[in-house]
Amino acid sequence: MKTPELYELEYLFECEAELSDDDVPWQYTSISFQIVRNHIKAVFEFEEASRSGQLRIYLNTEEINNYCLENISTIQIKREDNYECLILEFDEENFVLPMALQTKPSIKTSWGTSLGLKR
Repeated sequence: MKTPELYELEYLFECEAELSDDDVPWQYTSISFQIVRNHIKAVFEFEEASRSGQLRIYLNTEEINNYCLENISTIQIKREDNYECLILEFDEENFVLPMALQTKPSIKTSWGTSLGLKR
């Protein structure tokens, strides 16, 4: 699995990672980050060893989205000028497009299926 270094994720989320077990290398424990912009908060939890995670989005204190993420194959950070985004790619057999979590200048998500849907 290809992931950014821990310091790169901390820079993206503008906070230090919270580890579920400080005695274990971060790749083998659960790490979490959170960022808030304009009353929207994103909480990203990730377990590299199990290639899984969770993304929760809040408006003020109310949870409005909760994504359970499995079979993550790659995580990368995209930066351009004042734009920063976390891109999660998944195994091809899941038939989903990469998930994007924009963290700058505002918090936004985009995700979808790679299947052609017919009505």
